[in-house]
Amino acid sequence: MTTTDEDHAPSPGSRRLLLVARTVLLPLALTVLLAVALARGIELVHVQTEPWQEPAERWASLPGRLHLLGALTVWPFVALLLALTGSLWATALLSLAAGAVIAVADHEKMTMRGEPLFPSDIAYLANPGLLLDSAGISTPLAVGAVVLLLGALAAVALLSWRRRDRRSPTERRWRWATRAALGPAAVVGIVVVSGFNESDNPLREAYEDIPITWASWNQVQNYAENGFVAGALYNLPGEAMARPEGYDAERMAEVVATYEQVAAAANADRDPGALDDVNVVLVLAESFTDPTRLAGLEVAEDPIPFTRSLMERTPSGTMLSSGFGGGTANVEFEVLTGMAVAGFEPQMHAPYPMLIPHQESFPSVVHRLGGNHGTLTVHPYAAGFYRRETVYPRLGFERSIFRDGMTHQDRVDADMHISDAATYAEVLDQLDASQAPLLVNVVTMQNHSPYLGNHLDPIEVSGAFGDDAAEEVGQYLRGLRHSDDALADFLAELASREEETVVLLYGDHLPAMYPDEVRSANDDQTLRETPWLLWANTGLTGLDVPPVLGPNHLVTQLLTATGAPLTPFDALLTELAGEVAAEEAGIVLDGQGRQVDPEDLSPRAQELLEDYRLVQYDLSVGERYALDRLLEVPGD
Repeated sequence: MTTTDEDHAPSPGSRRLLLVARTVLLPLALTVLLAVALARGIELVHVQTEPWQEPAERWASLPGRLHLLGALTVWPFVALLLALTGSLWATALLSLAAGAVIAVADHEKMTMRGEPLFPSDIAYLANPGLLLDSAGISTPLAVGAVVLLLGALAAVALLSWRRRDRRSPTERRWRWATRAALGPAAVVGIVVVSGFNESDNPLREAYEDIPITWASWNQVQNYAENGFVAGALYNLPGEAMARPEGYDAERMAEVVATYEQVAAAANADRDPGALDDVNVVLVLAESFTDPTRLAGLEVAEDPIPFTRSLMERTPSGTMLSSGFGGGTANVEFEVLTGMAVAGFEPQMHAPYPMLIPHQESFPSVVHRLGGNHGTLTVHPYAAGFYRRETVYPRLGFERSIFRDGMTHQDRVDADMHISDAATYAEVLDQLDASQAPLLVNVVTMQNHSPYLGNHLDPIEVSGAFGDDAAEEVGQYLRGLRHSDDALADFLAELASREEETVVLLYGDHLPAMYPDEVRSANDDQTLRETPWLLWANTGLTGLDVPPVLGPNHLVTQLLTATGAPLTPFDALLTELAGEVAAEEAGIVLDGQGRQVDPEDLSPRAQELLEDYRLVQYDLSVGERYALDRLLEVPGD
């Protein structure tokens, strides 16, 4: 008996099953596999940068449901790519490329700044030059990677187009039906993901059913304990600050009246015009710290001898930073506004790019000290970093000078950043050119990472760590010494002038490059402590300073040391510093510098914190019922 081709031909039912498998099941399986690979791959890269555990241990410690939910979170984005492109190859290529970019960006940010990648960082894609500059990636390398990706996509598109002609009308209809089904499903999934911080969000409920604990005070820890995907979800946009109980116009009027009386009593012994003809210079010194305070680190040479001697004879102290390795803009925000980042919801982790640009103006030191002063900012870096080109005008500063507009652009040795000496020279030029006294906000860049190869003569260091770590620390310390020398020269020049000038200088945070052996030898508070000091060429009043202060309290120290009058907001901050001197990154310090649980604070401290949060809400995201009265000296 002979057989024919028809005997071997699949039946209509088999052909239908094969068609469904090729056009429906295979694409679905690919999106699921890609989602699992991306979620777990990014997680695997992230754990390489965490200081607490070995990567293998860290990987094993994450609950299986975290990985499952991570893949479920990623799936809608992969599915949407397939719905839009209709190509399995293009979807795989784009998905893997996006995952690689996210993983590398997170790794670099953790390595260089000690903080994970946040969803809000996507805004920096609008400024690729700034991103490449910050990460130390050469433009030709980045352009080459983009060209390769575009070439691969073009090849995939051509291949898909040629294969399209070999598909039957039935197969094309099935493929379009699959894309039509995937598109809406993906959009619904992305809406659920993007609403993670809204009430009753099903994805968040699924995460919390595991259960997991959100480390709202420390996002590095939050990502470490809950995984990269969960940490990123937690940091999606949400409410900036919870509305305090009892907030309304009447309650704010009561708060203002209370602190107007406190301010008036304090101002009875103060000179209303103490700062009228005085230049006020606020200097955020990038990564300016005192390494000799760290356990597990021995240094052969004091990197800040001038600063140390100056702090012994002028009002000074220790500041508790909200960041470690990064977060410069948050510290600057607190100093300039008097508002604590800890008072916002955890998702508002960077008020500069996330909050201030969305308002026409934002209360700041300009409104409290500006008066008859000209106002200026000097920052020797890109204007788009933390959106400062938008933020500074919103804060009330009239002019800003960034890197490209600076006359002085000298570097020290091989350091890629403009030196502190050049930055101070720029400030001196501006003081010379102004007829009116100036309020100048300065942010230096000299001690920003990277550090390796910056100097020929690193300071020798020793400890329980390797030579590579010692070399990097020594390079950083030599940079500190150059900053210390530049500060000495700057103040000497100001001292020789007839114009009265007061300077507030503070370090923003410790650098992230310290090896694990040093980090583990010090508690979290020590790793967040930096020096601050006041200096004036006409002398200052001594201060009874708490052992450690939050950045939001530094300007009131300047006012007290110069005998300048207080606004009601300043009076509130002064009273608060005596009871709650710092509230940063989950650390609360009382007026004696002791760590306390917020629930164990005294009734007076609780009352002051309640008033402070009412004021911060009103001025930042509320109705600003008390704006004018809070920021004006009573009786002016």
